[in-house]
Amino acid sequence: MIVKLERGERPLTSDWLDRISKQLKCAPTDLLGDEVPVVGKIGAGGSVIYEDVGNEDTVRRPPETPGVLVGLEVAGESMLPKFDPGDVIFISRDTDGVDPLDIGSYCACRLRSGETYLKKLAKGSRAGLFTLRSLNGVDIEDVELDWATPVRAITPRAARRF
Repeated sequence: MIVKLERGERPLTSDWLDRISKQLKCAPTDLLGDEVPVVGKIGAGGSVIYEDVGNEDTVRRPPETPGVLVGLEVAGESMLPKFDPGDVIFISRDTDGVDPLDIGSYCACRLRSGETYLKKLAKGSRAGLFTLRSLNGVDIEDVELDWATPVRAITPRAARRF
């Protein structure tokens, strides 16, 4: 299993991270490090394609966030005042699809058409469709999603300087 994890053939979930760190008698952050890569931008008002842009930017790992994380920089203002442009949200991308338990949560949401948004996830008008709620913009109604994953933590834009 360790070889598969190292090769990227299996995702490193929080469960596996906890098991490995217990066996090695260390903290999960000792294995993951104190920095998280910022892999791209996420739309909060504008359409943004989530992808690894090859950016070497990193931010400090937020406290109490075990597991493999990636950071996404917020672009747009439709989620003000909760999320400002330049904030970094942290997500785990270890599964596809939409977990029904995430309905009502702030999530990174990938549409089937490829755009990725930071929105509050809501049920759509029928099974398999979702509405992406904005805090101060127009909702995106009845869309199909490839995946949605909740925001695990936020680093405000101003805190990135320290």
